[in-house]
Amino acid sequence: MKLVLFNVREDEKSAVDSWIKAHPEVEVAAYQEELNAANKHLLDGADGAVFAANKPFDKEIYPYAKEQGVKVFSTRSAGFDVFDRPLLKELGIKLTNVPSYSPNAIAEHVLTTALRISRNTIKIQRNVEKHNFTWNPGILSRELRTLTVGVIGTGRIGTQAARLFKAVGSEVIGYDVYPNDVARGILTYVDNVDELIKKSDIITIHMPAVEQYKHMVSDEFLAKMKDGAILLNAARGMLVDTKALLKALDSGKLLGAGLDVYENESKYVPKNFEDKDFDDELLQTLIDRDDVIYTPHTAFYTETAIQNLVDGGLNSAIDVIKTGTSVNIIE
Repeated sequence: MKLVLFNVREDEKSAVDSWIKAHPEVEVAAYQEELNAANKHLLDGADGAVFAANKPFDKEIYPYAKEQGVKVFSTRSAGFDVFDRPLLKELGIKLTNVPSYSPNAIAEHVLTTALRISRNTIKIQRNVEKHNFTWNPGILSRELRTLTVGVIGTGRIGTQAARLFKAVGSEVIGYDVYPNDVARGILTYVDNVDELIKKSDIITIHMPAVEQYKHMVSDEFLAKMKDGAILLNAARGMLVDTKALLKALDSGKLLGAGLDVYENESKYVPKNFEDKDFDDELLQTLIDRDDVIYTPHTAFYTETAIQNLVDGGLNSAIDVIKTGTSVNIIE
């Protein structure tokens, strides 16, 4: 059995090495580069390919993989929107993901960001840098235990975020098309998104990247939010209309926003542009603002999550090769 890994980062090497040592029966070829038309020959002889891809493949990759006998594409991520699922299905190549690798990592990030915005830490730091040590209404904060937090999407990550906000004393409400009993034990479900928007001082989004949810955070959504509310998105960038969000911030409608994702991030994340041309004015605007905390898709980024992502991607590929299916199969 042979697996080929692409997009292997420096921080994943230890996790990959430990998996290889535990599975001596599997031949593993690991490459730092992404799979593309120029290096598709790296798939030769492989039973499965494992990725951490953040942009679509060249179309010719798919039939070539089929010709080489590749049975599964496995992504080391929860998201799988970069893959051409209809074409994979047509070719008979299975697709798997890692739906849960560390919900707590993302939930911790969301809570941290909410605290930083609600306590005005960026504004305070800017004042300190100018030797302005005054107390003033512009930095007066609210305690999280006095706020209502609305969770949109109450799967594993949303539920853990609710648990952490509940632990600091916030009232937590939630909305999901498919409510679950675990979340019910932590938060109070509301009947619709509008009700959640109107009641929440903080809204944290944990929805999947599907077309029907594109720009769900729109001018209309933002207009319904409380004055001085906080928006948090550690799910997918396409869920938020960035220009609409900036208008809401400019008008003073929102206190701030925490964005771990950005709708046009695939060109930049996770890459180093220190010595390269950077021409995304929209992203630069987010970076420059005192009322926005932007992080480059790092909410998940813990040692625990990296190990679980590598293990999950490789194990799912093995399952498909051996049995034809996996608990992490994407239909």
